[in-house]
Amino acid sequence: MPVREFRDESGREWRAWDIKPEEIHPVTKGEDYLADCYVTGWVVFETTSGDEKRRLCPWPIRWMDESERGLRKLLRMATVVPPHRVEAQREDGLESERARAHVTAVPAGDEPDITDLEVVRTFRYPGGRYWTVCVVMYPEQGGPPVLRFLSGMRSIDVEKWPKDWPDQPDEELIGMLRRAAPRHESRPPSPDTPRRRWDDQPQATV
Repeated sequence: MPVREFRDESGREWRAWDIKPEEIHPVTKGEDYLADCYVTGWVVFETTSGDEKRRLCPWPIRWMDESERGLRKLLRMATVVPPHRVEAQREDGLESERARAHVTAVPAGDEPDITDLEVVRTFRYPGGRYWTVCVVMYPEQGGPPVLRFLSGMRSIDVEKWPKDWPDQPDEELIGMLRRAAPRHESRPPSPDTPRRRWDDQPQATV
């Protein structure tokens, strides 16, 4: 997904990207005031230093075409993510590596936000395969919650993940998946490796 970068009136640098409605599959609607977010998606605004985040919902479809002045206006309209969430994410190492953060507890009486609800994201992995990702509260083994990536019959669980994972661009989700299941370097087949076709030639030895 495209990312816009701009500066606000005070000179702070921001990044903005959108979470499209087709990428969101809510398991539960939660509070009625969040219903529009599931229908329209939302725009994430985050400072490049990671110390402040905002969300805009609903948002103009052609927000990417806005001038820098227009982005500043949208930023002012966006809802600020409570500071204790941002600070907890920073303490868990999100500034250096977002995917290493622990799940943070929500203080009693705090209003729920999108990241507290059971949201399912869908993204396309380079190469064409589609994956869905969601938090599973009660894994099959009865252990603690996990962030589960699913594609067909394949399932990959992540035990530590960033609290704001529903807000992440597809590239961040792809990076989390790659770190959870890194590819091993392939070795050249030996001469006695079974061949798929009758005319396959064995790898020459060096």
